[in-house]
Amino acid sequence: MSDISIPGVTTSKYKTDELIQGLMKVERLPRDRAAEDLEGYKKQQGAWRDVNQQTSTLREVARSLYSFDNPFSEKTASSTDERAVTAEVTREAREQSFKVSVNQLAEADSFLSEPIAKNDKVPAGNYTFTVGDSAVSFQWKGGSYRDFINALNRRGTGVVQASLIQISPDTQSLLIESQKTGQKNRLSFSDDALSFAIEHKIVKKQDTGGIAADRESYTVQPKSNGAIGFSSAAKAKDGLTLAYTLKVEDLPEEAPDAVPPGPDTGDPGSLTWQGITIRNAPPETALTEEIPEVPATPVKDPAVLSLRSVRGIAIPLPEIPETSGETEVSLSLAEYGDVDGILLNNRNTSRVVTISDIRIVDPRAAGEYVPVNPVSVAQNSELKYEGIRISRDTNEIGDLIPGVTLNLHEATGKTETLKVEPDQERAKNSIIEFVAKYNRAMAELNILTQNKPEVITELEYLTPDEKKAEEEKLGMMMGDTTLNGVKNSMQRITSDAYKNGDSGLTMLAQLGISTRATAGAGVDTARLRGYLEIDEKKLDEALSKKMEQVKNLFGFDSDGDLIVDSGVAKQLDTALTPYTQTGGIFAMRTATLNTKIESTNKKIAQLDVQLADKEANLKAKYGQMEGTLGNLQSQSNAISNFSKQNSGGN
Repeated sequence: MSDISIPGVTTSKYKTDELIQGLMKVERLPRDRAAEDLEGYKKQQGAWRDVNQQTSTLREVARSLYSFDNPFSEKTASSTDERAVTAEVTREAREQSFKVSVNQLAEADSFLSEPIAKNDKVPAGNYTFTVGDSAVSFQWKGGSYRDFINALNRRGTGVVQASLIQISPDTQSLLIESQKTGQKNRLSFSDDALSFAIEHKIVKKQDTGGIAADRESYTVQPKSNGAIGFSSAAKAKDGLTLAYTLKVEDLPEEAPDAVPPGPDTGDPGSLTWQGITIRNAPPETALTEEIPEVPATPVKDPAVLSLRSVRGIAIPLPEIPETSGETEVSLSLAEYGDVDGILLNNRNTSRVVTISDIRIVDPRAAGEYVPVNPVSVAQNSELKYEGIRISRDTNEIGDLIPGVTLNLHEATGKTETLKVEPDQERAKNSIIEFVAKYNRAMAELNILTQNKPEVITELEYLTPDEKKAEEEKLGMMMGDTTLNGVKNSMQRITSDAYKNGDSGLTMLAQLGISTRATAGAGVDTARLRGYLEIDEKKLDEALSKKMEQVKNLFGFDSDGDLIVDSGVAKQLDTALTPYTQTGGIFAMRTATLNTKIESTNKKIAQLDVQLADKEANLKAKYGQMEGTLGNLQSQSNAISNFSKQNSGGN
């Protein structure tokens, strides 16, 4: 049984498989060479893609340094007290410094009900809630407070919201809040919501016995004074608000009266005889010489208005404006104590001041009703900007300073200073990113065009996997004129001098950016490969003192046509564009290799078919040979056995 052999199935005792493999190894040489070529083309294509990616990234970063949204035009704002006020700025904001004091934050109405039993229900009805010009109205079929709140909140997004506050295990309070700040956005109730609010002591009808001024208006002429009384004292504990309209009118300054001349007694006369002239003495009169009057000094005093306390003390009110016009004034009387009138003392020589539309109101009131338990009451924010009183219905004020949005956080009354200046940190980070991308692209070019292992080992920022990948590309394109040309252009552009207006800042080295920016002992071969270094101290100094010149160094309009045509970043972008753009040189190299890869793949496929046919043919021929040899061996064995039988086993 051990001599049985099936050709092509069992191991051949004639070792024909080894013969076939030996013959096929020779036949596979063209296919192996094509596979090696294919692997080489793929590695080259990957290398071109990598260098294209690195230089494209560098080009994009360079373009960002001189484009419209370059980092050198960005601004940042700082505040001496960011807990009170901060600012957000756009690139359109100008560099400036201004003073702001936050006297009051804008708030929204927030009303709390009396304690309500946990299992109480909200009766059916038509509930309407109004905030400013917005209203939320819905028909309620009756049900639990939780369901009522959910129904209101679904409809009142951005206008009014409600929630439950657990007071005790068995009681809770309903909190209804306006979602809009500002005095004009008062929360009010109507339809069944009003009766519900009154019943649960959310609001109540205000007392009609208000405090009124004894005059509708009062005008004080220059150098005069007056007083306006209140019908009753306004007490500080009541938290009332005084509102009035103030009108200031500037009169023309009066010219001083002309001083009359002294008496005219005529010419006293003279006598001339033989060339000698004798003049008469002037006549003497009892009139004394007129002494001219000194014109009065104009007086301009903004402290005209004050409140009269119940003890008769004058408490100064805000100063009148420096310019003519009307101003609406609203202020809380809580900080002035108990007062019963307004005093007017106009010391100005040419200003007329009129106060009118005087109102003393409860700021909590919204129409006829006032909240019973207000958590907060709708009010405007109040601040002083450079001494000017400003009022808005929000704590985000974006219409006061062009390009600046003030964010009010806390009322302190203290004067804070806000500065708008160039965003030095962002500009620095952008430059650092530019240098990093430049060095990464330069490293890729060095690896491909040099066959020195130290080119990779000196790149400490590479991970072990990245180093292994770079080692496969080391020296792959030595002598390639395209890559050497790109590398030389990059080095030349970063070391050249550029026009920069009248500034002396013309080279990157003056910013502390060069191949030898940092001092060191001995010779560092890595510095000879074109990598840039940064002297941060020197760069910080340039950015803090010469931001505009730094901007122009990277991109500058040298001929006044409003198009950037000079600068490090501009020239680098221009130099790399033919290589990295769609259909550029790097793309063409990749496409050429792609064609070779496709052609080689087809060639390999054809060779694989030919090799398979060749191997099958060899196996068939050697199988036939093994079968023939097997038959011959069987015949030989049969003859041998026959001979042994006839010879008696001998």
